[in-house]
Amino acid sequence: MEKQIFTLLQQMNNKLDRLEGTLKEHSETLKEHGRILSALRTGQEFQKAELSEMKLQNAKDFSEIKEQLKNQEDSIEILKDETWNNKKSILRVQKTMGLS
Repeated sequence: MEKQIFTLLQQMNNKLDRLEGTLKEHSETLKEHGRILSALRTGQEFQKAELSEMKLQNAKDFSEIKEQLKNQEDSIEILKDETWNNKKSILRVQKTMGLS
């Protein structure tokens, strides 16, 4: 009877040893998956920061271009007014001299 109990205890012990080995394997797998997920998260955060920086730079560039366009429009308007005034002056001088 004692021998049977001892044999059963040994079998149970062997099964527990195998189960412990399986648990260790799963633990290592979970740790590896955790490292992979952490690396992916870090990569995503880096890309997110890079994208935010690009959006900010694009907004700054757009603002600068918009300002340059406004300055050019203002310059064209001034040039148009000056050209019109010059034409009026030329016509006035031509009328005064009797050339028109």
